[in-house]
Amino acid sequence: MFRKKNNVIIGLACFNREMLKISIPAIARIKSRFILIIHNDNPATTISPRDIRELGYGGPLHIINAAKNIGLRAARLRILDAATNSFPDAQWIIYVDEDDVLLSADMPVVAPNNFAVIQNRLEVKSRISDLMRAAATPETLAPDGDSIVLIQPSLGIRGTAIRINIMRGVANLLHAADVRIREIDDSLEYRPPVDAMMWHALNIYANCINPDATPIYMDCVNYISNGIDSGAIKYGRTGTPQNNAPAQLAHAMARYDAAIMNALGTDAASQG
Repeated sequence: MFRKKNNVIIGLACFNREMLKISIPAIARIKSRFILIIHNDNPATTISPRDIRELGYGGPLHIINAAKNIGLRAARLRILDAATNSFPDAQWIIYVDEDDVLLSADMPVVAPNNFAVIQNRLEVKSRISDLMRAAATPETLAPDGDSIVLIQPSLGIRGTAIRINIMRGVANLLHAADVRIREIDDSLEYRPPVDAMMWHALNIYANCINPDATPIYMDCVNYISNGIDSGAIKYGRTGTPQNNAPAQLAHAMARYDAAIMNALGTDAASQG
């Protein structure tokens, strides 16, 4: 068990363990107290505590090595299960991808109706050298409007602090909508927009159970994301549509939203 101050979970979903050389050293530099939960979604490899310690992280750690590949959405939900089952005092969760850099896990004092804390992020668009610099010396990274872009605010699950009790209800909702979400995923020619879909589900669920629910915004950068499109290598599909991307993404999100809204009427969702 951990002290009450350790009420933040950092949940890191990983497939390529080599990319942990980007995310883990940055997490190790965070000064505030938290618990790191890693889900390794590659059954061909195993991640051990020693692997993480060698990358510089020495804090509380929980590792899940999956027996089979379950995908990013399911991996994040499994991290949530581990958080609620093993660390019941935790109140907030921050999701991180393996090839991104989290700069801070500081939590402000917020109102009970604030279900999430939104901040800003920098996205590395094209240069591997920028990504390596983000891992080694993130304080030297600055937006240039081209290769490094400021996303202000960052509306998505990655890097956003979310109340665990609200995310627990979102998990029930996503489980209820699982079949339809998988159908939509399979119909897309590009990588499913898991981050945006889960963010929409979070907002839909939070506002369903409390009309006054709202995220709160902090105007500071707490996350550096890898926007270099490695989707074809990492996922077998490109990260965005090749043609008319805004319209295709909007259409896909409308389909996801409809599936989530439909699931709100099921018994599984109502148990959140």
